[in-house]
Amino acid sequence: MTPQDATPAVFSFARFFSRPLCPECGHEQFVPEQSSFVENGGIRHAWLCEACGNAFNTNIQIGDIGI
Repeated sequence: MTPQDATPAVFSFARFFSRPLCPECGHEQFVPEQSSFVENGGIRHAWLCEACGNAFNTNIQIGDIGI
């Protein structure tokens, strides 16, 4: 798929559900070990790299969710 073919929904999916690379070894991650809602409409994902065992977090800001 090229950017010309992508819809806004595709870009949103890619932004919020992209798979990060391990900052230690560069291995692509698939499923976070844990996800939790944090203040101000954010989500924190905790990752554990299957290749090297490195633990790291990513944060996603999804905006005001009205809770």
